[in-house]
Amino acid sequence: MAVAVTVWGVPRDGLPTIEPTSLYVLALLQLAQKQAVVLTPPTLIHTEAVPALYTFEGHVGEVLATTPTDIRSHLHTGLDASAYAVHAALDDMLSDLVLHTLFSLPLNFQKVTCQALTQRTTIPSSLPRRMRAAVRARLESPHIRLWGMGGSWDREERQEAQRWQASAGLTEARDPLTCMPRQGFYSSLTSDMREEWERSRLATRARRVLAAVAKQASAHTATPVDARLYSLLAPLLYVEWPVDTLPSLIRREFPGLVEHTHRMHRLLWHDAPWAWERRPFHVMPASTPWWRTPKAPRSDAPLPPTLRYGRLLWSALAILVPIPWLLLTGMIAIETVEDEDEPEEVDDDGEDLDGEDLDVGEDLDVGEDLDAGEDLDAGEDLDVEEDHS
Repeated sequence: MAVAVTVWGVPRDGLPTIEPTSLYVLALLQLAQKQAVVLTPPTLIHTEAVPALYTFEGHVGEVLATTPTDIRSHLHTGLDASAYAVHAALDDMLSDLVLHTLFSLPLNFQKVTCQALTQRTTIPSSLPRRMRAAVRARLESPHIRLWGMGGSWDREERQEAQRWQASAGLTEARDPLTCMPRQGFYSSLTSDMREEWERSRLATRARRVLAAVAKQASAHTATPVDARLYSLLAPLLYVEWPVDTLPSLIRREFPGLVEHTHRMHRLLWHDAPWAWERRPFHVMPASTPWWRTPKAPRSDAPLPPTLRYGRLLWSALAILVPIPWLLLTGMIAIETVEDEDEPEEVDDDGEDLDGEDLDVGEDLDVGEDLDAGEDLDAGEDLDVEEDHS
C-alpha cells in the first residue's frame, strides 16, 4: 500500500526541500523503501500537522503519523538506546543551530529561506513568517538564547526604512549629537563589531556540538540517525547562504561530516523520482464540491405517494411558516399612515389657515369658554328692564 507525506518547501539546489524536518521524513521514507507520494499542503487553509503520513489509494486516507518521532517509529522499529540518545542530541543542540542559520539571520531568511519555502505564485504566502515566529519562540527561550545572535532584525528594519525613505525622497531628521566629536566607534561600526563577536561565540558553540556529533556518524550503514544528521547538514552544505558562519565552519574543520552528507545524498536521491514531484493536497472524494459532483440520471418511474405529498407539504411549510414568525418578532410591521399631502387653505388676508394653528376642539370649547350659566347672567350683566325703560 502506498503512503502520502505532506512536506513544506520546494526543490532547491539538488534537495527536495531545505526545511530540515520535512527533509528528514523524506529520507526516512527512502530508507524504508516505501512507495510514497509527496503532497504540498495549501499554506492558507491547511491546519494539520506538517509533515504527516497518510495512507494513499488515489486520494488521501487515514492518518498514520503526525510527528517526526511517530513517523520514524512507524517506518523503523527496534532502535537501541544509543540511537535514541544521538537523536536527542541532534534535536536539542544541532537542530537549534541549523534553525538559527535558516531563520534568525535576516539576510539568510530574506534571500534563501523565504523563497525556498513558498512556490512562485501571485498570491503572497504567510508561511515563512509563521514558521519564523515559531522558531523565534524556541530560540528565545532562556536555555537556548540563540535568536538574533550574529544578526539583528532591528538593525535590518531600520536600514530598510531608510532605503524606503531615500527612494521616496524623504530626508530623515538628523540628530545633532551624532555630528559632535566623541570617543569610541561610530554606531554602525559598533553594530558590526558586535555581530562579528556574536558570530565567533556562535562558532565556538557549534564547534563543541559538531565534535560530539562527528563521533556518532556511521561510515558504512544508513540508519535513521544518519538520515537525521543528513537532514540537518544538507541544507547548510548544498545551498549558498549570504551569512555562512556555520557552513564554512563545517567545511573547514569537519570534513568527515561533509563526506557523510555527500554519501547519504547519493544513497537517498540517486534513484528517487518520487522525491522530486509535487502534487496538491486533495481530500477524499466525499468532500468534493457540489458543483463538481456528477448528477444522477433522471428516472421516469413515478414517485411514491408518501414522497410526493411529503415534498409538497415541506415546500408549503417552508413558504408559510416564516410569515407569522416575522410578524410576531416585529421584523415586519404593518402600519396605517394618513396622507399628509393635503392642500393648504389661504384666508382673505393671505395668511395660511392650517389645521394645526386653528383647532376648534382645543381653542374654542363651548363647554369651557362660554357658559351660559356663568358668563351671561340675566340678573346681573344684562337688565332688560333698565336699558329699555
